[in-house]
Amino acid sequence: MDGRRGEQEPEEKKDPRLSGEVEARDRVYDEGQEYEDFDDGEDIWEPDEWGVWDAIAEGDVLDEEEFGEDDFYDYNEPADRQPDSEEPEDPEDEEIRRLVLEAQREAWLKERTEEPPRRGPSFGTKAMIWIISLMMVVSTFAFVLELFPLSAVDFLRTSSQLSEQETVQAQKESVVSVVTPDGSGTGFILSADGTILTNHHVIEGYDRVSVVLSDDRRFMADVTESYPESDMAVLEAEDESGLPFLELANSYTLDEGDPVTFIGNPLSFRGVANKGNVIGPIRVNGLAQPVIMMEAPVYRGNSGSPVLDKDGLVVGIVFATLNHEEEGTVGLFVPVDELYRQRQETP
Repeated sequence: MDGRRGEQEPEEKKDPRLSGEVEARDRVYDEGQEYEDFDDGEDIWEPDEWGVWDAIAEGDVLDEEEFGEDDFYDYNEPADRQPDSEEPEDPEDEEIRRLVLEAQREAWLKERTEEPPRRGPSFGTKAMIWIISLMMVVSTFAFVLELFPLSAVDFLRTSSQLSEQETVQAQKESVVSVVTPDGSGTGFILSADGTILTNHHVIEGYDRVSVVLSDDRRFMADVTESYPESDMAVLEAEDESGLPFLELANSYTLDEGDPVTFIGNPLSFRGVANKGNVIGPIRVNGLAQPVIMMEAPVYRGNSGSPVLDKDGLVVGIVFATLNHEEEGTVGLFVPVDELYRQRQETP
């Protein structure tokens, strides 16, 4: 009981929007009073007993699900509704309330319009991403090195330089790929009608093989001569003519230190030219005659490559590599003399 207000306290005002009684325009108020229409597009609310304006322009819709109870502090009753209080509030309290309500409205609008700041990844996350990326790069680089050692990269650069020479370009046209179901190697053409020399181990087990020219043309060839003890084999193409070919030297006459050039298809590359130097003869198990060591980058796929002297004549055929105790890894080739010997001895 408040002595200033009489014996009875006024009824607590109830916000119709919080009770679900306001959902759209022209909704009937609880005592038969109606909200003003929106048709004129002007503000539809008068100041409430606290002097607070809450104007709603034409087309605005109140949505109880969108607003919470705390958002309706500035709600105004209809213009003809009079406050139940007998005494007006202190003007100072009224001003304070107005300022508080305006501050609440501004804070609420700011909260709805501003996006929360986006946080970037933490330092730990960044460090983990960096470490994983580095590991992937290192593993990829190691895999590439396993397939193609750094020395193999060097021979590609050398091949590019040698291929600028017209003689080397012409010689590369005579070098072919010899393909079987088990794999492939290198060979080279010795006559315009398609006589080809390669290694025995490239065609071993087959009487007929596929040949791919430098311009990607293909044809079949028969194995007509095979010399396992010298690791050499001769192929003959069917119905071919006008093919580019290399010329065999009459005999092997090179000395230690003499330069040589060889062309082959190593490491899945085609027509790779490279150079080396003669070291000297050596005997190896499984072959009847000595072969020649050369200091040169020989890799898988070079088997059957022609070895050329400074005059462009074929002086031998590459067949293997050797880890020599003193010279390190060296290339091995069978001298051309061995082909002549085998042909003379074979009936």
